[in-house]
Amino acid sequence: MPDNSASDETYTTAAAIYEKISELVVGQEPARRDLSTLLAMHLAWFSTGVPDISHSSPNALVIGPTGVGKTHAIKTAAAALKIPLVIVDATQLSPHGYQGMSLEDVLIELVSASRRIISRTRNWKAVEWESGEFEEDGIRELDELETARRGIIFIDEFDKLSTKNKATGERNELLQRRLLQFIDGASVVLNPKPDHAEEEITFETSGILFIAAGAFTNLLHDTGKRSQEQMRDMLQHNHVILEDLVRFGFMEELVARLPVIIEFSELETEALEEILRTKAVDPSLFYIRYLASLGTKLTVTDQARTEIAERARRLRIGARGLHQVLFPILALLSQDLEEDRVAEFTLDVEQVRKLARRVEARRNVRGQDSQ
Repeated sequence: MPDNSASDETYTTAAAIYEKISELVVGQEPARRDLSTLLAMHLAWFSTGVPDISHSSPNALVIGPTGVGKTHAIKTAAAALKIPLVIVDATQLSPHGYQGMSLEDVLIELVSASRRIISRTRNWKAVEWESGEFEEDGIRELDELETARRGIIFIDEFDKLSTKNKATGERNELLQRRLLQFIDGASVVLNPKPDHAEEEITFETSGILFIAAGAFTNLLHDTGKRSQEQMRDMLQHNHVILEDLVRFGFMEELVARLPVIIEFSELETEALEEILRTKAVDPSLFYIRYLASLGTKLTVTDQARTEIAERARRLRIGARGLHQVLFPILALLSQDLEEDRVAEFTLDVEQVRKLARRVEARRNVRGQDSQ
């Protein structure tokens, strides 16, 4: 039998998961705590022996603007917890798989992710099982399926499955109904190797944690259409409820099966500035390393970080705005430094503003040339 005693650090409690996520996800305090608790509950459900399918862990809907850390938080947690994870773009899904990706394809991806998790965890080549069965790589099909059954399917851009759009309404309704079947728990026959029909496997979806995510822009703009009973029960009216999602174009039966709603908020200047101060996620380190390869040591002052964070905040695209601010000014700076060969350069707030003005001037010239 393999020796599995040597393993990486494990995270079993909500507090431990929260601490791990907090190393790489800045801000979003309530969302991080809720997500950590959900994942801890999911793990606990599987650790109690044979899971009770009738009382499975609840699925979730994650709502928040682009670039605020929704996908990043899930990736961080799944990697730390060694949970198989598949991230799929809802716009790439197809009800039957003729064009795009079917939900069966997503399950096959989950099984593949399970194999990778097992391989990294065990790190051994071959094993002879008690049954006498021998597998060359030490991974049995049963292991893959059992690990995949506790996996996570993360459906990004979920809001794009709304039926309100006339062009995609019929397709999206079919997808919603198909997804409902999988979330409810289905026994699905999969064929990971289409050329070998005899290698079909049966996969039970009831243990999977489904997390759907999307920006849901303008979701709360018509809260006046909520029932008066619901409004009376809410202390604050700026939180999402099932009625809002139904009005947005989702089947009530589907959103009812995503009962946990975790809301990520827009990143303000302070949070963006904290990202620039957190080594594990600071995007400016990419440019610092690049300039170092050119022979220049770049130092970014605290005031410059504040200026960059404020400019990124105004773009309203979350952490992605940091790269959108950093790239043009530091690309221009790198071009200058390639010519001047400066050994050290300090990027202060005045330099940020000066470079930004030069970038804007360049864009204006290009705009005039194209007219």
